[in-house]
Amino acid sequence: MNTYQTSDGERIKKSVIDGRIRKAKEQKLTDMKDEHGYVFCENCCMSSDILDCSHDIPVKECQEEGKSELAWDVKNITIRCRQCHRRHDKTY
Repeated sequence: MNTYQTSDGERIKKSVIDGRIRKAKEQKLTDMKDEHGYVFCENCCMSSDILDCSHDIPVKECQEEGKSELAWDVKNITIRCRQCHRRHDKTY
């Protein structure tokens, strides 16, 4: 079974984690729009056609360390332009 543990010992299916991540990303975007009126890169403060919801602590790491709840924690998500996202993930 494809499950991952949270820090309190609960086991959660990957499909549930993915659904919660989607909701957290939607919430992050909504919060930014409500607060600022638009969405922008939180690293370089530029508005861009391509913006990503990037995890500060990667989802894979959250799951492997038994802290899956961090994957859907809005505080672990930063809005980044594609260039800043690649720089953060070291994939440039």
